[in-house]
Amino acid sequence: MSRPDRIERFFAYQLPFMVVENLSEYMEHQGTITFDIGGSHWSFVFGCEEPIFPELKPDPELALTFTKPAFKGFLDGSLDLAEAVKSRAITAKGDDFDLLERFGRLLRPPSKNLGWDAR
Repeated sequence: MSRPDRIERFFAYQLPFMVVENLSEYMEHQGTITFDIGGSHWSFVFGCEEPIFPELKPDPELALTFTKPAFKGFLDGSLDLAEAVKSRAITAKGDDFDLLERFGRLLRPPSKNLGWDAR
């Protein structure tokens, strides 16, 4: 059995874990983001029992296209977003960028104030 590559690992293992960790944020929104990553296709659907599909769902609110190097840069934090958009290593179709912001919150939720501030 072959090891999944970084992109497949993200969608098959890491992203589902992030959804479970932030289930209330995930469930309170609706919409679909599709990812075409150098021919690898994934869809992320908010608010349903199965959030991730290894295919492009029809009629997404936001369709993102990445080159593989751009998506790997996104995963490891080295992506220069402005340069990637300028060079068309990332393109988007659709206008629901709030959905993209919600997706980002699943990946890196805001830190919670645990009440330990002694000020």
